[in-house]
Amino acid sequence: MSKTITPFSGQLVTFSTSVPFPEVTARLESAVHKSTASAEWFPSMRAAKSKEDIAKGLHDIIGDDDFIYFLQLPHNWINYYKPGTGSVVVYVIGNPAIAQTMMVEDIRASFNIPPRVLVVEKENGEGTEVHYHLPSAVYAISDNPALKAAAESLDGKLEALIRKVTSVESASSSSL
Repeated sequence: MSKTITPFSGQLVTFSTSVPFPEVTARLESAVHKSTASAEWFPSMRAAKSKEDIAKGLHDIIGDDDFIYFLQLPHNWINYYKPGTGSVVVYVIGNPAIAQTMMVEDIRASFNIPPRVLVVEKENGEGTEVHYHLPSAVYAISDNPALKAAAESLDGKLEALIRKVTSVESASSSSL
């Protein structure tokens, strides 16, 4: 038996917005196709017999979007320990087509795949914070250029999603 410890450093990305928590979570759930994914994605994955089946099942649900909903973990119970914390939920989102670009390079990347997004209501309901680990900082733990490039591509896709769901401009245009 042998034991190896591989050091790596993560980076936490935080977006802060005045958009209310319920609006941010509704936008996120819509953007990752939560309603369709919950009913159709897992049966599609269980029935898949090839990578083409996975790609077709994914495309049938999300089209050309980058992410699909997997699950969410509400952490509102923290209010019993720290009253006034507000609403807190962790979303697990991903895309097997994107994930495989990293996992085939280093299976250890799968430890942090799919990405998780922490959505936190600010104190007094004054907006929302969205946090996630920068994929290139936690997935690319080896010196592998292909893995690093794939993880950096995911950095951009995840940032674009979070910018979209936290945008103040979207909030003001949706009230027209």
